[in-house]
Amino acid sequence: MTTAPATLTSAEANARAHAEEIAASHEAWLYCRDQGEGRHLSTEAKACLRFHRYDGTNHDEVADDIEEACRESALSIDVRSGWGTPGTLEPEEFQILLSTGGPALRITGDLANGEPDRPRIQHQDWGTPWTEWRRDVDTEALEWFAGLFYFGG
Repeated sequence: MTTAPATLTSAEANARAHAEEIAASHEAWLYCRDQGEGRHLSTEAKACLRFHRYDGTNHDEVADDIEEACRESALSIDVRSGWGTPGTLEPEEFQILLSTGGPALRITGDLANGEPDRPRIQHQDWGTPWTEWRRDVDTEALEWFAGLFYFGG
């Protein structure tokens, strides 16, 4: 007997959609960076290229547009530090807030010399704690996305 797949909550669906969008943006960006060489694109990456008006020759322009669109998708960028002497604190963790309310979504992780390390997608709905989204996450794409932001340091 097979069971029907579990229905995603609105927070989980939001996490999946953002993870897929980040992966498609990364794939399209890589395609542009490599100037279209040696890559078979997913339908989502092709849609991303069309959205950014890729014409087969404007690789650098579209790659820049993809990066800018990703940066603009963040609602806020926050950092925090641990205990230390005033004036000597360096940011240790980061948060990129992508949506608020029910559902809310963020990318969190550690900072190593001002660079993101081990980014994770977390979702939340009204009355629920932040929960890590571990399914359908392209780790390389998530690291690329987090690396587009400046965290100080």
